[in-house]
Amino acid sequence: MDTRKRRLRQDAKKNGIITAAGRLAVEKGFDGFSLADVAQAAGISKGTLYYYYPTKSALIFDIAARHVDEITAFILELIEEGGPDTDPAELLALFFRRHQANRTRMRLHLNLIHQAMKGDRALKARYQAIYAHWRQEARQALAKLLPDSPHRETLTSLIIATVDGINIQSMLEIEALSTDAIAGFLINAARN
Repeated sequence: MDTRKRRLRQDAKKNGIITAAGRLAVEKGFDGFSLADVAQAAGISKGTLYYYYPTKSALIFDIAARHVDEITAFILELIEEGGPDTDPAELLALFFRRHQANRTRMRLHLNLIHQAMKGDRALKARYQAIYAHWRQEARQALAKLLPDSPHRETLTSLIIATVDGINIQSMLEIEALSTDAIAGFLINAARN
């Protein structure tokens, strides 16, 4: 029991660190904060922070992992709640809207991608694995929603690219088509 309580306390501490670091990443970008800043924001000593995260890269990995887990869980929840009678276009539009509405997650995602593109090879490899996982999840979802479509693989790639595109346009405050129109077009194209 004592080990379990210690594990719960450690998980809570780690969660607080990740949350504080995620906020700093959104506010300042990954180059704009240090581990000392994270320790201060999380209300812990630098020594405690270094116990959990000896490097900034290790912390960035866990921020990325949390981000991916949240998005993946949301996608699966939408599919399970919708069931087989759900209109795929409505479900996809809802996914796009919900993803777009979470500006903190969106900003974090784009900052992480930027960091990977700037040369963080480990983060880039992690994102390659993340996108492969998203593709697999999307394939499974589309197999349930559009079992007869010959274009599920193409639609999988287009959905992922569209989410990134919507995020970028939204953050730049560029007026785009409605998410309902985009979702309707993608689903109709996949059915034909």
